[in-house]
Amino acid sequence: MTRERNFSAHHKLLGAARAAVKVAEAGQEGWSLSVTTAITLCGLAVEAICNAIGDRVVVDWDDFEAAPPKAKLRLLCDKLDVPYDKGREPWGTLMWLLRVRNAIAHAKPELIQEEHHMTREEYEERHYEQPQARLEKELTIKNARKALDAVEELLKQLLPKIAFDKRSGLTGDEWFGTASLLPEPPAR
Repeated sequence: MTRERNFSAHHKLLGAARAAVKVAEAGQEGWSLSVTTAITLCGLAVEAICNAIGDRVVVDWDDFEAAPPKAKLRLLCDKLDVPYDKGREPWGTLMWLLRVRNAIAHAKPELIQEEHHMTREEYEERHYEQPQARLEKELTIKNARKALDAVEELLKQLLPKIAFDKRSGLTGDEWFGTASLLPEPPAR
């Protein structure tokens, strides 16, 4: 038996992000943690996509291993003749996503101090609200869905530009193999 698979981590990352968005949108237990999971995994998927595609379409892609994901993305867009415009989607969301990905990966403590003047009724409605850090304010269900949609749109724009013979493992997590039945050894 022989088997072969072109593994690309973006399939697992996006699959887990889709599942996390589903949990968050359904309001299931742990939904707020699922939002963080979805956004983080979408951010990681962008670089995994860049590495998987870059390895197939850019000579000596390893030279760009240390480049930031934004630079890898722009290089691929240039190489594949995909219009890149930070002022348009999905690029604006992808830039936001990569910034948030870095904020999560390199999280720093933040002292949050707030002062509010409110009526008694407002206090009764809001006294349980926890002050949020800047990063936490980015981690919403709406942003998780937007991140997932942007990464899926990125794939829709890049994949058709890749030669068909170089797409194995990029469009789906696929593998193939062959098997041959060998003759039974003679009985002793």
